[in-house]
Amino acid sequence: MRFSFLFLFLPISFLLADVSRFIDSLDLPRAGSQIKVYTKSSAFISSRPASLRSYAEDTVISPSTITLSREILEQRLGESIAHRYQASGRVVAFLTREWTPIKVSSTYLIKISDCSPDQLCSSTFTRFSVWDRGNLVGDFAEPLRIGHFVDVFFSKSPLQRGARLNSNQFDKRPVDILKKHAGTVPANANLKGYQLASNVKSNTPIKWNFLSKVTLVKKGQIVDVFASGNGIYVTMKGMALEDGVSGGNVTVKNLSSKKEFQAKVLNENSVKVHL
Repeated sequence: MRFSFLFLFLPISFLLADVSRFIDSLDLPRAGSQIKVYTKSSAFISSRPASLRSYAEDTVISPSTITLSREILEQRLGESIAHRYQASGRVVAFLTREWTPIKVSSTYLIKISDCSPDQLCSSTFTRFSVWDRGNLVGDFAEPLRIGHFVDVFFSKSPLQRGARLNSNQFDKRPVDILKKHAGTVPANANLKGYQLASNVKSNTPIKWNFLSKVTLVKKGQIVDVFASGNGIYVTMKGMALEDGVSGGNVTVKNLSSKKEFQAKVLNENSVKVHL
């Protein structure tokens, strides 16, 4: 009975001896010492510089704040108006009265709700709103002056009335086509088939009323007539009964049947009609 008790006691003593090495390494606080408990809130913003923060800390990154000044607002309104009317070139807007700057984040938006008149013109009254991170900052209504700058043709040298035109005769310069340069020919226009209707000096912006279409088909001229439609394609001879310009319609008389019809001018010698 005594030996049995000893055998039961030995494993317990070995276990206690093995656990004691873990107990010795614990640094338990002394009785009566103050224990501090730290809590962290998601709204806490540390006063330390970001470079000294641990990557393990929770940080709140807010968008940078900017001042919506007069210059910035005019730039954004010009971009918004250009997008509204799908305008080519560059549209600039100028406020005609004082603007009080407002603070917004870098993610703000400008939404145009109305322009009067509802077309691209030199003066407009525009209603718009400013939004910041999904919140309405304010509704505004401002009179604006608008400039629409587009590259147009300027004559390199004096040109005579009746001269056929091509792009090599001109320079390209940006002008405001909503003011004194209204009606100026854009530099991307196709001048084929046009001629000057009046003399032009050098360094002159070319306007549409300076041009006229070249007469390709003259009255009494015999032309080739191409007729197609409904799977039928025929050619015949006809006589032009009036002058015709490129792309224009002209009255033609069939030489065989003497029937008159309208045809579209293709070039100096041919017209086309759809059956």
